[in-house]
Amino acid sequence: MLLFFYSKPLLWPASRPQGFFPTGMLKLMCFLIAWGLGIDLPQSHGQEPAQRSTLGPAVADPSEVRLSVRSGLEGRWKVGFTTWHRVQVESTRTLNGVLEIQTVDGDGDSVRYSDPKWSFQAGPGTAASIDVYAKHGRSDRPIRVVAKIEGKDQVEYSVVHLLTEQERGTPLSATEPWVIGIGTGRLDLDQGLMKSAGGRAEELRVSELTRLEEIPNSKLGYSGVDAIVFSSSNSLINQGLSVQQRRGLADWLGFGGQMLLTWGKGGPELAKHPEFAQWLPGDLIGAAVDCEPGPIESLLGSQDRLGLLESSILKLTSGKMEVLGVTATRVRLPLIARWAYGTGSVTWLAAEIDSPVLARWETRPSLLKYLMKEFWEKAESKASRNVFLSYDDLSGQLNATLDRFPSLQLGNLGHLVLIAGLLAILIGPLDYYLTVKYLRKPRWTWWTLLACSLATILTTSVLFRRWKPRDASINTIELIDVDDQTQQLQARGFAHCYGGKSGFFDFNSFHRSLSSDSDGLTFREANQVDWFGQPGKSFGGFESSVTSQLGLPDYSIRTVGTGSFIGGLGIPTAGTKAIEYSWTEKLTIPEQSNGLSTVSGKDDLLQGSFSNPLNIDLLDGVLYFSGRVYTIPGRIRPNERVPISTTIPKDITRRLQRRAFVAGQEQGVEWNPADTDNVERLAELMSFFRSAGGTSYVGLQHRYLASLDCSDLLKLDRAVLFARLPKSASKWNLQRDGAQQNDPQEKGTTMIRLVLTVQNSNRSFALLKDPSSNEPQP
Repeated sequence: MLLFFYSKPLLWPASRPQGFFPTGMLKLMCFLIAWGLGIDLPQSHGQEPAQRSTLGPAVADPSEVRLSVRSGLEGRWKVGFTTWHRVQVESTRTLNGVLEIQTVDGDGDSVRYSDPKWSFQAGPGTAASIDVYAKHGRSDRPIRVVAKIEGKDQVEYSVVHLLTEQERGTPLSATEPWVIGIGTGRLDLDQGLMKSAGGRAEELRVSELTRLEEIPNSKLGYSGVDAIVFSSSNSLINQGLSVQQRRGLADWLGFGGQMLLTWGKGGPELAKHPEFAQWLPGDLIGAAVDCEPGPIESLLGSQDRLGLLESSILKLTSGKMEVLGVTATRVRLPLIARWAYGTGSVTWLAAEIDSPVLARWETRPSLLKYLMKEFWEKAESKASRNVFLSYDDLSGQLNATLDRFPSLQLGNLGHLVLIAGLLAILIGPLDYYLTVKYLRKPRWTWWTLLACSLATILTTSVLFRRWKPRDASINTIELIDVDDQTQQLQARGFAHCYGGKSGFFDFNSFHRSLSSDSDGLTFREANQVDWFGQPGKSFGGFESSVTSQLGLPDYSIRTVGTGSFIGGLGIPTAGTKAIEYSWTEKLTIPEQSNGLSTVSGKDDLLQGSFSNPLNIDLLDGVLYFSGRVYTIPGRIRPNERVPISTTIPKDITRRLQRRAFVAGQEQGVEWNPADTDNVERLAELMSFFRSAGGTSYVGLQHRYLASLDCSDLLKLDRAVLFARLPKSASKWNLQRDGAQQNDPQEKGTTMIRLVLTVQNSNRSFALLKDPSSNEPQP
């Protein structure tokens, strides 16, 4: 529009009115356009990105401090997931400092990670080793480690280390299946799994950890890992694992991991650690060196003879035993079994997959295929039904849903055509008939042109203001897992923040306790917050070649204690930013609160009752178990007991696909991958993706957030209550340019997934429990 006004005088005749375009008129038009677009001119001129930088001056002598970095697990890490970096700091003089990671987020914007725990002290002959964690949004963007050397009262200088190709390692796509092996060099999982997983080599990645220093000290180091194969064959690892390393494995498994335990003669040594013993549904009483391989050969139909196996003897008291083994001394033991631990799952093989006997067995790939058949959805599933979507993963639909703000209205092509058409009619035929034909004053056309143009600018400016409010707001969805076995609560939340007026934003979030021994009225504990993205090549995707051209400065994510906060995040006018957050809580759940068991003779039918172990009402709940769905009351108050109805439960797939008989014919509701209105339904499909039919029904993959799928738990003596909370469990603290934004949350949905252990009265482990017939013989 400005170009039109600037170029129009060149077309005017020599008799045009003089002084028609004073400087004030041009300023007025520029102001109207800027006002309509929401541009804050004084603020944009007064804040320079360079002023937001926190880096100190470069070190004068680069040889004084030397940094080296090792990234990921065996050099591999996933884009869009937290990555473990081990940084070694060497110095020619004694000094103290703290580390910082510089990378980019899913939008290609620069972000800095810091934590007071990343401090170090180095000196001559004393190198410091620090574990740092950061999430990277691009595989090809630079990663820098900054060492801030501390003086007496402030940062003395900073050393910036750009990671080399070798230090960066190999980044993996966010949707690639990734398997970790812990054991000896004979694991050879890549050869076995690639031949057996039903996929091409580039669809599955394997990292094998054979040394203690390669095993992370935190569950964050396993972010993005689909499954871990843990063998007891490496005695150095069995004896040398630290408490932090053992807790890291236990936390990863209990919070939704998938573990294949292949414990043979080294199993009893590992079971001495309490972090590992709690995984086992029974006591590991010893090992046998003469377990008959016949049951495994028969299971796989192998014609290749397998030698005697060295096996751990587990006194299984719960879980699902699939293959029963026996030793030469007639001791019975579970050769292959499956069970749940927390919200994760364990597959048990009572032999070491990398033992010499199994390593040279030709049918070994088929054994691996059988053991890991439930660990991820196979690639043969259908692709998206909608070729016009910019995403093919369920996380993309989640982002699109959270990006819908009730107070925000988006203009479309129809609005643009309508405004342009009205302007053309006004300055064309109407203006001609009014000024030339009716008033007979053709020179007035320049004044009417100005009036029509200003009216158009004013109209679009008013529409912009009404459709795109200036106040910030946040949409959230929370999935809270409560497990009665480990008595742990883990919550994951996803949010989109609408900035309204442009500015620099500071975020942090707090949650209230849901434990029954707390009132849950105050928001005390801080959440871990981070940016959130989605896989794919579309704008904002991890594989997108488009980076932000807005000139936004880098922002920071700083961890303090159990929480973290985002500082200095630039959001343009009417822009949004995707964020994820999480927290954990230890609960106190009375043992008598869960009285669920299976009906005699029916493994898939429930009986008994359960109670609400939380301090808040549960609304619109549905109970899922082993392919069945049970109807429960619409509101369950704290400590209220709910009996299982005697009515016949419904099929879980029919329920999730909303199928019913209409006029004698079965009809269902097809899921629309482009739907952005039904948040609770989307949360339900993310929670029971495979039970709903997987990609063939949803039309999208569920890889980036695959850990949210609870379908496997339903097969492992676990019932899951899926219910809604009446109000959000977290609260946001949001500031824009230092000014507090009051009550920014606009639309929030919080879903509870209460995981209940079911006593299976139809499975007998009497032979395994009998000490007289099950003790290993010397």
